[in-house]
Amino acid sequence: MFEVAIAGLVFVYLLFLAVPGIEQQVVIGAIAALVGLVGGGGAGLIYHLALREALSRTKRGRHGWLWSPVSRHAELDEPGRQRVLPWFRLGAAGFVLCIAGIGMVAVAALRAWLAG
Repeated sequence: MFEVAIAGLVFVYLLFLAVPGIEQQVVIGAIAALVGLVGGGGAGLIYHLALREALSRTKRGRHGWLWSPVSRHAELDEPGRQRVLPWFRLGAAGFVLCIAGIGMVAVAALRAWLAG
């Protein structure tokens, strides 16, 4: 089911690249990038704070957690995972949305340049 959802999202993204005019594509892409930056950035901040707090409760401590936070997920206990991983996923989704919006603006710029 997850793969079907991803395929559907890719299809909708390709439609947004092909169907709207250049101006609408720039607006849609800019809005997507902004929502991804604000939403993903906020979720990323909460994720890092929650990870720091969850790691401080473990016996291994939090030394080096900022340089490679994903590698420290295995050290989390179950309550820590339930508190940290949803924010991680939301931040990752915001990053993907931001990159998709930037890609959409880039394609619109290329279309405008090719149209002359």
